[in-house]
Amino acid sequence: MNAATGLGLAAATGLAFVNGANDISKSIATLVGSGESSYRRAVVLTALATAAGAVLASAWAVKLTLLFTHGMLSPQVQLNELFAMAVLAGAIGWVALASRFGWPVSTTHAIVGSVVLTGAYAFGFDSVLWSSLTRKVAVPLLLSPLVAYGVSILFFRGLNWICRERYCLNCHWSHWMSAMTSGFARGLNDTPKIAALGLAFYGLADAAASVALRWFFLALAAAMAAGAITMGFKTTETLAVEVIAMDHLEGFAANLSTTLLVVFGATQGWPMSTTHVAGGGIMGIGARRGGKALRWKTVAEIAFAWALTVPAAGLLGVASYWLLRRCG
Repeated sequence: MNAATGLGLAAATGLAFVNGANDISKSIATLVGSGESSYRRAVVLTALATAAGAVLASAWAVKLTLLFTHGMLSPQVQLNELFAMAVLAGAIGWVALASRFGWPVSTTHAIVGSVVLTGAYAFGFDSVLWSSLTRKVAVPLLLSPLVAYGVSILFFRGLNWICRERYCLNCHWSHWMSAMTSGFARGLNDTPKIAALGLAFYGLADAAASVALRWFFLALAAAMAAGAITMGFKTTETLAVEVIAMDHLEGFAANLSTTLLVVFGATQGWPMSTTHVAGGGIMGIGARRGGKALRWKTVAEIAFAWALTVPAAGLLGVASYWLLRRCG
């Protein structure tokens, strides 16, 4: 392993760290917001589930790894170390900044924005596979929060009938299980995208799914957990109490919709944003109570951060590429 490869792998681990800081909120927000758990306890247990998803991602979610290495830029493009580092810098910079301000943003969107805008700047507009990007990336990312919005409402109605009118299901236990499965789904969905930047851009794409490189997926999982524990409280607070206050059954329904949609998308190679799916599910739960239940100021701030993610990460990537070329 040369120095550049080691630096690239370290930078990808840094992206996993800020991903954990921002994305842990999507799995545990309903636990914290409903009063079921403290932040620290929820983080530890959900981080273990995320690690399990990250390990299985090396085998189950290979399609996502391939998409994020070969699905956005033309095969004729000769990727280089400067480009790879600039892409990582763009994604890390935006997700870290969003986590600092408590904005629950999408690491997936940040990676896409950084790859596409930096690629267009570095290699030309025609280097981007725009049709493939629209079909395989943009459509799933745009539709997933809308689908989650509707699915969470349907799940709540079904669970409400089962839990409160028929079988008296223990919603406390179910809520915990849904949070952990949501964490598992997040690890399965997010790890291949981050690993792709660390592995494939440095000539290791063919080995990305091998057993020999599963240590890297474990390293990414550990970095996600560290980011969650040290920096994840602010984004958790935003989703847990500033959008809507939920009870156990509502949290169960929101987490269940997130888990099923994200796991399905990861195994099919569809790059759904865990952030958008979880946010759409939580907003769906709020909408079923009526518009007044949602704190619209917070919703507007989240929507603004979502809209800003692609261009902001892309511009940071472009700036990083320009700076690295000048320094090189």
